[in-house]
Amino acid sequence: MKVALVSDWYYPKIGGVASHMHNLAIKLKERGHEVAIVTNNRETGKERELAEKGIELIKIPGVITPLLEINVSYGLKSSEELNGFLRDFDVIHSHHAFTPLALKAAKAGKAMEKATLLTTHSISFAHDSRLWEALGLTIPLFTMYLKYPHKIIAVSKAAKAFIEHFTDIPISIVPNGVDDNRFIPATNKDDIKADFGIEGDVILYVSRMSYRKGPHVLLNAFSGIEEATLVMVGSGEMLPFLKMQAKFLGIEDRVIFLGYIEDNKLPEVFRMADIFVLPSVTSEAFGIVVLEAMASGVPVIATNVGGIPEIVKENEAGLLVPPGNELELRNAIQRLLQEEKLRRWYGSNGRRAVEEKYSWDRVVVKIEKTYEEVLSNI
Repeated sequence: MKVALVSDWYYPKIGGVASHMHNLAIKLKERGHEVAIVTNNRETGKERELAEKGIELIKIPGVITPLLEINVSYGLKSSEELNGFLRDFDVIHSHHAFTPLALKAAKAGKAMEKATLLTTHSISFAHDSRLWEALGLTIPLFTMYLKYPHKIIAVSKAAKAFIEHFTDIPISIVPNGVDDNRFIPATNKDDIKADFGIEGDVILYVSRMSYRKGPHVLLNAFSGIEEATLVMVGSGEMLPFLKMQAKFLGIEDRVIFLGYIEDNKLPEVFRMADIFVLPSVTSEAFGIVVLEAMASGVPVIATNVGGIPEIVKENEAGLLVPPGNELELRNAIQRLLQEEKLRRWYGSNGRRAVEEKYSWDRVVVKIEKTYEEVLSNI
C-alpha cells in the first residue's frame, strides 16, 4: 500500500499527534509499505531521519498561524489544491479531527476515491456529555467535514465518545503505541540517577509546562514530601512561573527542571524514575507519556480524566486521583514511596500491558487491518 499520513500537527510541534504519526510511518515502512508524511511547509527537524528511512516528507505551502500552528492559506471549503499531492496514494490517513489540513485531506481523499481515514487524538471537557450534541450542531463546518472519512479511528473510548457528537461515520478504537524496545525497565536505577547527579527516590513528570497538564498542582503536592527528588521534563509557557513556585515553596533544591529533552534521551530519564506522575486537570484523550512510563516498568500516578483511566486503572498500572486535588496526589505519592512491593507490582503490570496491547508492533497491525478493511469496501 501507498499511505499518506496528513496533519498540520507534525513536528516541530511537540505532542502526541506528531509522535504518533512519526512512529506509525516508521512501522508501516518496516512492514513494506510506501509511506509519506504530509504536513505544513516548515522545518520539522526530522528531514534527515525520514530520508534515511525512505519515508517521503511532503510539505504543503501556505501561511501557518503562530499560535495554533495550522495552515490558513486556503479556506476549508477548498480541498482540490491537495489533489496533486495525494493522488498517487492508496490510503489517505488524516490525523487530528479539528485542523484544516487533516479535514481538507479527508475531503480530497474521498473525492479521489481513495481509502480515507481520520484518527482523532483529542477530547474536550465533558467529552461524554450531551452538551456536545448541541455544540456540535453549532459547528457545522466540522460536522460537514467529518462525513468524508470512510472510517474514523479513536485512540481511546473517551476520544470515541467525543467525536461521536460530530459524526455518524463508523469509529474503531485503536490505542496509541509505544516503542517497547526503546522504553525498557532499568536493571540498575542508581547508576542512571548517578549520571544525573541524583540520589534517592525520583518522582518524574514529563509533559508540557502548561496549566491543563497540572505541573503547578504537582509542585504543591510535592512540597509536603521529604527525601525525594522531583524531576520535571518539558518546556512551555508556565516554566518561569513554576521555577518561582518551587522557590516560594522552599523546594527548589529538590526539584530539577530539565527543560525540553530530545526523544533519544527520554528512555534514560524514564528508567531512573521510581514513580511517574501526570497530574492533568482536564482534556487527556490518552497520554503517550503514560505508556512510556509503563513500558519502562515505572508505576504511574495520574488524574481521573479523559482516557487516562482506560490505561492506568484497567491495566492496574498505578493510582488515580481527582484532578486538581493536591492532598490526594500527595497521599498517592507518599503511599508508593513507602510501599516498594506495590511499586514493583504496578510497574510489572504496566510493562506487561504494553507488551500485550500498546507495543507499536501490535498497534501497527491493527491500523494496517483497518486500511485493508476500508480498501476492500470502496
